Amino acid sequence: MLFGACGAALAICVWGPYFRITDVSVSGTHHITVDAVTSTSALGGAPTFLASGARARDRLMGLAAVREARVEVALPDRATIAVTERVAIGRWVAAGLEWFVDDDGVLFPSLDPRAAPDLRVTDERGARQAGDRLDPALVGAAMKLAHLGTSDLRADATAPRVTLTKGADGLVIRVSAGWEIRFGGAERIDEKIALAKRFLRENPQRKLDYLDVRTPDSIVVSPRS
Repeated sequence: MLFGACGAALAICVWGPYFRITDVSVSGTHHITVDAVTSTSALGGAPTFLASGARARDRLMGLAAVREARVEVALPDRATIAVTERVAIGRWVAAGLEWFVDDDGVLFPSLDPRAAPDLRVTDERGARQAGDRLDPALVGAAMKLAHLGTSDLRADATAPRVTLTKGADGLVIRVSAGWEIRFGGAERIDEKIALAKRFLRENPQRKLDYLDVRTPDSIVVSPRS
């Protein structure tokens, strides 16, 4: 009888209406809503004795804007969630949609359109979706290019736009005057930028179709003279 009573009491604690999570507190949100975090965690209304902070964390880590999450469950009815969101270093545009991107190369949406630097890269390789992870080195190189302005290049390099092309040209800066600088991949990007800036500084009036510094040891200019 004692064993049965204990079993019944345990069942009431686990499955009954008395020990269920009714108080879920969330902190650390900016890009995403508190409601999104709460619903994704699936802790609201869950039996306290069966709720798992580890499983809730795994679910939260599926949100593109979440970099880390800490979840604690406490008797009788409380859960505490602290999220650390990703920090945007720029904006990544693909197939007409603009995502924020962090230094890990992860694309994510945000409730706040002002929560990223106004550094923009257009990816012509195809559509992207939240949670996609790009090569961090490529993203870092693209953002270095996005920092360059007319004063870093030359007077006719107005409205510079950074594009990641489908082909071998890779990262390209295009300007409103109609010419472009081809940088290729992320390797040796600082050296490529320095070479491009030096050439433009030494040739402020030269007609250009493109300046190709993809191979820093052998830059190519069109037209040749």
